Amino acid sequence: MKLEYIARIAEIISSVAVVVSLMYVSMQVRQNTRALRATTHNAVTANSVAILAPMHTHPEFTVYLVRMQSDPESATPAEKLRFHITMLSAYRHSDNLYYQFRNGMLEREMWDSYDRTMTSWLANPAWRDWFVRNATCFSDSLQAVIRQRVSASAT
Repeated sequence: MKLEYIARIAEIISSVAVVVSLMYVSMQVRQNTRALRATTHNAVTANSVAILAPMHTHPEFTVYLVRMQSDPESATPAEKLRFHITMLSAYRHSDNLYYQFRNGMLEREMWDSYDRTMTSWLANPAWRDWFVRNATCFSDSLQAVIRQRVSASAT
């Protein structure tokens, strides 16, 4: 009888230990998820700043970009390539942002702010037309988002 009593106590203790262990693992997973989201947010912000930096630190690039947005047909072949790479970088960044959002690494509030920025760029015909011509360079999901933004702005 005494041995059976000790065995039951041991089972209860081991059950409690398992529950405590699961609670600890759950806390660790939540902390790791928060840390991963913070790291993602930092990386996204750094990429955004890197993409935008030439637009405000190099006056000649700003003048060039304004001209390309207002009169892309006036560009030389080298300028057209430069604009292509600029657009590719900007939209590739949006593609990554949307991917991070869809996979839970970027919170809704952050995605919404980046989405508003992307939508404002799409209001410019040069940006919009470039994307339409080069949409296949990007994920199907980003293409769908941009088609939705473009059609919403057309109405």
